[in-house]
Amino acid sequence: MKKIYAFLFCLSFSIVSYSQVILSLDDDTVYIDSIVKLTKNVKSDSIKSLNSFRLSKLFLMVQDAKSSKEYLEQGNRLKVKSPFLKDASLYYNAYSFVEKGDLDGFEKALLEANEKLKKYRYKEAYKLRAVILQNYGIMQQRKNNENGYMRLLVNEAIPIAKRSGDFELISGLNKAVAIIFMNNGEREKAAEYLDQAQKYIENTTKKSATLGESKMETYIINAENLVELKHFYDAKSILDKAFLILKKYPESNLNDSYFYSEGLYFARQNKHSEALISFEKGIISAAKHSNFIALNRLKFAEYEVLFKLKNYDKAKANLEYLVKNTPFIIDKKNYYKELSKVYNATKEYSKAYFYSHKYNVINDSLNDANLKNEIVELEAKYKKAESEKKISLLQSENEKAVLQVNNNRLNSMLFAVLSFLLFLTVLFLWLYSNYQKKLSFQKEVNLQQELNALENQQKLSISNALIQGEEIERKRIARDLHDGLGSMLSGLKMHLNLADRENQENRPNINEMLNDSIKELRNISQNLMPESLMKLGLEHALKDLCVSHSNSETTVEFQYLIKKAKLPQHLEIMIYRIIQELLNNSLKYAKASQILVSCSQNKDVFFITVEDNGVGFNVKHAEKREGMGLRNIKNRVAFLNGKLEIDSVINKGTSTYIELKI
Repeated sequence: MKKIYAFLFCLSFSIVSYSQVILSLDDDTVYIDSIVKLTKNVKSDSIKSLNSFRLSKLFLMVQDAKSSKEYLEQGNRLKVKSPFLKDASLYYNAYSFVEKGDLDGFEKALLEANEKLKKYRYKEAYKLRAVILQNYGIMQQRKNNENGYMRLLVNEAIPIAKRSGDFELISGLNKAVAIIFMNNGEREKAAEYLDQAQKYIENTTKKSATLGESKMETYIINAENLVELKHFYDAKSILDKAFLILKKYPESNLNDSYFYSEGLYFARQNKHSEALISFEKGIISAAKHSNFIALNRLKFAEYEVLFKLKNYDKAKANLEYLVKNTPFIIDKKNYYKELSKVYNATKEYSKAYFYSHKYNVINDSLNDANLKNEIVELEAKYKKAESEKKISLLQSENEKAVLQVNNNRLNSMLFAVLSFLLFLTVLFLWLYSNYQKKLSFQKEVNLQQELNALENQQKLSISNALIQGEEIERKRIARDLHDGLGSMLSGLKMHLNLADRENQENRPNINEMLNDSIKELRNISQNLMPESLMKLGLEHALKDLCVSHSNSETTVEFQYLIKKAKLPQHLEIMIYRIIQELLNNSLKYAKASQILVSCSQNKDVFFITVEDNGVGFNVKHAEKREGMGLRNIKNRVAFLNGKLEIDSVINKGTSTYIELKI
């Protein structure tokens, strides 16, 4: 009577497990209704199909067969566009075999579904495969192949479930392994798996219809196992966790098994009165829920306490109830043995003998049945061995023929493989040769590009040197003109003023000529190296330049849109020369009435714009001719890593845009 059975509510919702009671903690209709609403609103047929299959299981869990069938049909109708759902539907439709009583068909459908789902790497596929393997294992358990069921859980189902990331499923599978160990009296091993089951279920965050029930069942079974191991402190801690939840659900049928574990906790510590109270609560709850398996366990546990307390009348009543309400002959045999003990204790030896005899008869008949089964099994093995001998003779002959065919096939395949390898070798050599040619050609192209770049760099260096030399020479000439020739002309003028008054009539003409010469000298000196640029900066120098170039026919307007700009002197000279050259070109060729010179700056970029409303020119033609002025401008712009753009329209004017890196 201490055997623990698998529960129906486990994640596979298996309807072939031993228990006929669906555990319920709270109202799952709210969760199911949310899935129903989501399924109605979703547009994707694939998602709607998958949710429909899930709903068919959920409604099966709450014993609504009609809704379960409707959603199963809807899932099958919408699955057509998804290969995964087609394969997954093999599992969901497998329960139709159970309804027909075809358990072999159910097993085959499970194996086929598992095989089909192996090719998918989705979490949902891993989850389904773990559930399928659990169901298949339960079928093996029904055939008394409990070891096969355990191997399936440990070696296949649990590793696959871990890949799905579904903690509730992993917990349920660990719990199933623990129950097998408990059934076989290996409580220590069971404790390891129950500990894992509890850790996983407590870390589950994903809401499901069975999460609460799974957690409570794990607590209750773990507590029961710890009691049997005499780990009473740990058992009490877990029972307290379960009680805190269950006290909110006094009508839940999980109270049936909770009170069994609680009563066992008290009984193993010889707290008989507390144990009887717990067992009585459990018996009332189990009877109310028609949970006959739990009721029988509670009755027998209560009997053991009553027997220890020598309350033989109540103990006999419990055993007689169990004999009457137990369908399993093995359990009845054990009850007869216990009845014999009770009557022997009350010194009713005739009744004690009667039940002892019934126990022996059943025990002997079971042994005879086992013996007959062994004889039948041996006979079947003998016949199988004889058949295998005949088959092996036929197979040996067939194997020779097959071997010859295989040898011929192998030779053909070997020849084909060698031919293919030869083809690959030739192809590789040809591709390698082409690659080397392309590589050589690319190297030549790269080398030519490097030479061109070097040549351009050399030209730029020469141009820069010329520009710098030109500026140095301009400074020298300007200084010589100002300091030398300018001083001489000024001295000459002073001497002429002191000259003999006899030449007074000619002196005004000479003074006028000297004034013009000094003025021209100053203009030449200013053009060579503007004094305002050296003393007052770029803005004043450019303003003076624009004013000096304005005349009665052409107005030069100047805009300087920079606040507190401070540039190195060599950059200011370079910018001044560029604008000076552009102004000279406009005045010389454009025949413009208005010229606009604009300067601005954004971070490290200096912008120059010179626009006129003159006659314009053909830019492409001018670039081919490229006079000295345009070449000087380009060289200076290139020296500052800048950009030059000229836009000119015949009879509409010319615009020059320059960007300089400063």
